[in-house]
Amino acid sequence: MPPASQTIDLQTLYSVDGWNSYALAYQAESDDARVVFKNPGMEEDPTCGPILDNVAIKKLFIPDKPKDNAVINGDFEEGPWMFKNVSLGVLLPTNLDEETSSLPGWIVESNRAVRYVDSDHYSVPQGKRGVELLSGKEGIISQMVETTPNKQYSLTFSLGDAGDSCKKPLAIMAFAGDQAEAIHFSPTGNMTYHNANLTFTAKAERTRVAFYSVYYNTRTDDKSSLCGPVVDDVTVWGVSGSPKVLGRLGLGLLGMVLALAFA
Repeated sequence: MPPASQTIDLQTLYSVDGWNSYALAYQAESDDARVVFKNPGMEEDPTCGPILDNVAIKKLFIPDKPKDNAVINGDFEEGPWMFKNVSLGVLLPTNLDEETSSLPGWIVESNRAVRYVDSDHYSVPQGKRGVELLSGKEGIISQMVETTPNKQYSLTFSLGDAGDSCKKPLAIMAFAGDQAEAIHFSPTGNMTYHNANLTFTAKAERTRVAFYSVYYNTRTDDKSSLCGPVVDDVTVWGVSGSPKVLGRLGLGLLGMVLALAFA
């Protein structure tokens, strides 16, 4: 049995299609696990409720510690199962337990979900996966990385347009320790992303790195579906003579992730 249950609040519909895909994670404690879905009965009309479809379970791995980068899974390549016939990405709801995150290395520390997207259906700066930040400051991803106090570091990342007709402007707030900066999406030419940088001096042995969308964006084609900027390729590395560092989050081995599609 999973060590804990999680409730998905369906009051927020992130697209006009009438359904969304979600991912949850749990730590496997044995070779067999019982997966249970239950309607908590919060509807005013007890004769109606959510529809469940397309369930997949995928084993997750903590990526190897990267060289010259304190961030684990900064390219977001390790994450939940993506249904090939689903073009809406996978929503990652609030999860404050970094040991059982469906996006290894990261937590979603806000009351709204973020969207895990793939390059088959969205514009992703690098690789096959990225994270689209939704709902302004209500959709935050963060990670605690190892740093050396009083050393200077550079937080770099790619900021992009997912290619889903998201209404401009697009911008994110980037945090590194006590430093914060609003960075707008401003590509040159036909580029769908650009690189950004935030320099900070570490105050402790662990520093929080976080991102959220500055604006509450919706798509221009239906004026209702939530969207936002895409972040990818996150790195934290020592500068100005500081030794380059490796990240260690001390995460336990993740079990499997459960991807859900609600109709």
